[in-house]
Amino acid sequence: MKTAKQYRSTDQKKLKVLCDLACDNIEELLDYFDLDYRDKGKMMSMACPIHDGDNDTALNLYHVGDDDYDNYRGNWKCRTHGCEKCFKSSIIGFVRGILSHQKYGWVAKGDKMATFSEAVSFIEKFVHKNLKDVKVSTVNREKSKFTNAISHIREEVKTEAPKVSRQQVRSLLNYPAQYFIDRGYSEEILDKYDVGLCNIAGKPMNNRVVAPIYNLDCDNMVGCTGRSIFEECPKCGAYHDPNRDCPDPEYRWAYSKWKHSADFKSQNNLYNYWKGFAKDHIAESHVAIIVESPGNVWRLEENDIHNSVAIFGCNLSDRQKMILDSSGAMAIIVLTDNDEAGRQAAQDIKNKCQNTYRVFIPEISKGDIGDMTSEEIDKEIKQYIKDVI
Repeated sequence: MKTAKQYRSTDQKKLKVLCDLACDNIEELLDYFDLDYRDKGKMMSMACPIHDGDNDTALNLYHVGDDDYDNYRGNWKCRTHGCEKCFKSSIIGFVRGILSHQKYGWVAKGDKMATFSEAVSFIEKFVHKNLKDVKVSTVNREKSKFTNAISHIREEVKTEAPKVSRQQVRSLLNYPAQYFIDRGYSEEILDKYDVGLCNIAGKPMNNRVVAPIYNLDCDNMVGCTGRSIFEECPKCGAYHDPNRDCPDPEYRWAYSKWKHSADFKSQNNLYNYWKGFAKDHIAESHVAIIVESPGNVWRLEENDIHNSVAIFGCNLSDRQKMILDSSGAMAIIVLTDNDEAGRQAAQDIKNKCQNTYRVFIPEISKGDIGDMTSEEIDKEIKQYIKDVI
C-alpha cells in the first residue's frame, strides 16, 4: 500500500512532466498570453508580465534549463521586483503569476492571487493532458534530462563571447558620457569605469551610454549594459528616437530603457568586483557593500567608498554569493533601493547570507543612492561603514 509521501512523490514527478510539456511549447504559451519576448536560445527574455514591468529584459524564463537550478526547466526570474518569490520559480508559478495579473489585477504582494490549482488546470488544458493520466517513465525522464543538458552545453559553446580588451572597448565608445554628466556624475568617475556613448549605426548598443563589465583581472570585457539616451515614448512605451516612428511591437525589446549585451549572464557577475577596484578593497576591509546598479557604485566611488558591488537588479544569485564567499568579506552592508522591491531584496539577501556573514541594512533618506548628495552619503552611509569596520 502506497504511503501519502509516495503519492506526493508521484504527483511531483507528474507535475514535472507537465512542466516539460509546457516548456516544449513555450512559444505557443507566450503567444497565448500575448507577450512580447525575445528568444535567446536557452531562455526567453521579456518585460515582466506579472507586475506589468516596462524593462524589456527584466524577466528571464529558462525553458531549456539553467545551471543554477540543476537544469530544472521552466524556472524564471524577475530581476527588478522578484515576482518569482511570490509565485515560485517554476513554469507553473509563471503561469500562476500571469493569471493573477490578468484575472485579478495582481501587481504586488498582498493582492489577490490565482490558486496553484488554477495554474495547473490551465497547463493541463494547454498541453491537452490531464495530470492523473500523465505517465512517468524513468527512461523518458532520463532521456529528456540528457537531451536538455546537451542542448544547454551546445548553447554555451555557441554563445561564448570573444575577448575584448579594455583598450578595444575604449576605442569603440565616445567620451565623456554626457548623458550621465547631466545627471550629476563626474567626468572623472565615468572615465574611470570606461562609461561612454556608442553611436555606431547597426551596433546593438547604438544610441546607448554603455557601462562595460570586466573579468576578475579587469583586462577583458565579459559583457556590458547600456542605457538608452532617449526617454520613454508616451505612445508606445519604448525608448526610441522621438524623431522616428514607433517600432513595431515585436521589435520594442530592442528599445528598452536598459539592455545587456547578448548572452551576458548578469547572475554570474558582480559589477566592480575586479582587480584594482572593489575586489582589492573588500579583501582589505573584509566588508562588501551590495547595491543594485552600476550608477550606485559610481556614486559611492565619488565619495571615496570603494568596496561596493552591483548585482544588476534585486536578486543576489547563488553564483554571485559564491563570488562573495571567495572575496574575504566577513560583513555585508546591503544598500538596495529604498522602495518596496528594494526592501524585500535586502531582506532576501539577509536571509541568504546571515549564516555566513554579519549582515547590515542601513536606512537611507533617498529612494536611490544615485540620488543622494555627498553630504547625505557622508552622514548616512560613510559613518555607518566606519562603525561596521
